[in-house]
Amino acid sequence: MSDYSKSTNFTTKDTLPTGNAGKIVKGTELDTEFTAISSAIASKADVSSPALLGTPTAPTATTGSNTTQLATTAYVKQEITAQGLGNIATQAKSAVDITGGTIVGITDLTVADGGTGRSTLTANAVLVGNGTSGINSVAPSTSGNVLTSNGTSWASTAPATIKGLGIGGEVWNNVTGSRSFNTDYTNSRSYPIMVSVTFNVADNSNQYIYVAGTLVWQFTHSAYTIHVTGTVIVPPGATYKAQHDDTSSSLTNWAELY
Repeated sequence: MSDYSKSTNFTTKDTLPTGNAGKIVKGTELDTEFTAISSAIASKADVSSPALLGTPTAPTATTGSNTTQLATTAYVKQEITAQGLGNIATQAKSAVDITGGTIVGITDLTVADGGTGRSTLTANAVLVGNGTSGINSVAPSTSGNVLTSNGTSWASTAPATIKGLGIGGEVWNNVTGSRSFNTDYTNSRSYPIMVSVTFNVADNSNQYIYVAGTLVWQFTHSAYTIHVTGTVIVPPGATYKAQHDDTSSSLTNWAELY
């Protein structure tokens, strides 16, 4: 965008004496002036939607201005500084979009805020909830271990320590001296046990074994009828059935432990 500069001083020509050749206004002088004026006008920006080139400047508005005045880069910078837009604490939550960088000031994001409450977690461990406190973890420990519960927490346990019906090395124990008829006893262990009771049977008598109030074994001896009960353990995946060859026999009781 260029400015118009006058080439001929017409006022000076007016001061020259009559008859002086320089007093004459020539057509070439007028043509030069009009060409310069036309060129300058053509290089100026339009009032409507001007297309500016180079580095146009404008006055910097005061901080907090809210008008149709042009905003310079200096004005934008001073507004950012004044409003503290670099601090996320001053922003509405719905307007914050974090796409990179780091968060400073948070070490252990709490469980209530969607975190783990921990700075580190053991590699390859199983995570275990801990209410509102930091999440715990159970390390895999020895190869082949399984995750077991004691009713309160979890632990990595070797299968050999899982007890029940001889799996964990249980043995038969004679407890005759501490047991009596018609008395309730409780299995206080965390695994199933097997109970074997031998009765001295008299004529016209009935013998029973109950578990949790359910009749699971009965033997009746009389002059006419004998009831006999067999008890077995069925391994995982095995089939089982009751069978008889006497068509007059019938099923009296069937109980299962599972």
